[in-house]
Amino acid sequence: MKAIFEKTDNFGMHAMRVKNFRGFPPMFHSHLELIYVVSGEIPMIIDGQSHSLASGEMSVLFPYVVHNYESAPEAEAFIILFDPKIAKSFESELLSKKPQAPFLKNAERFEPLFKRIAELTKDGEIGYKTAYAYLEAFMGELIALMPLCEVDTVFENMTKPILLYCSEHFCDEDIGIKKIADGLYISPSYVSKVFSFKLKYNFREYINELRISKAKELLSRPDARILNIMLECGFQNQSSFNRIFSKICGMSPREYRQKKLVAKKITEP
Repeated sequence: MKAIFEKTDNFGMHAMRVKNFRGFPPMFHSHLELIYVVSGEIPMIIDGQSHSLASGEMSVLFPYVVHNYESAPEAEAFIILFDPKIAKSFESELLSKKPQAPFLKNAERFEPLFKRIAELTKDGEIGYKTAYAYLEAFMGELIALMPLCEVDTVFENMTKPILLYCSEHFCDEDIGIKKIADGLYISPSYVSKVFSFKLKYNFREYINELRISKAKELLSRPDARILNIMLECGFQNQSSFNRIFSKICGMSPREYRQKKLVAKKITEP
């Protein structure tokens, strides 16, 4: 499972066309993320703003902005992830500000650019250099279209350590708002406000999402006992584990494992 705080040194740039869009709980990372929907819709929340990103629309996610996506199995989209340093002319704005509204409608004219950048990143070092040039010009046009605002430092400064703490301790049996507050030397009410007003996510549901994501990763190992997986992910009760897993995944842990094993056999040469 990827950490809820994602930071990759020397990240550079990734560009790809994706089908069957996966859902993710709230996260943030040090790179920028651009998504253009080719078909279908992707429900998402960026910086507390909810929107179902439809065909012909794009989202613009600046570094360290909290966001999450719901699963969209019918959606197809281009995604570009890149280090702010690549867009050298705009690095300062990208690291100190964020869009007032992170969603851009009527963005069809950018689809060829997304496609071209995705193609160039398959052509080795020369392709990447050309893609960087395209991307910098692209960001200049986007910034002109999307008014920027200063970062809300109060919430931003505390949201990051709270999510980091969750990503490091979500398997602890006694994880809770008070434990997070004690660990970060802040008040429990502040932690609650970050989840309620910033993340717009129920704390317990968020922890369960992290635990089940970890359980799904472990269930792909056929030799791991389900009871041990349950305990490793912070659950102490088999019925609670099964109930929460089924609610999130639509099937029991045993059914999920069987499905993964069958899929693996089909894809094996």
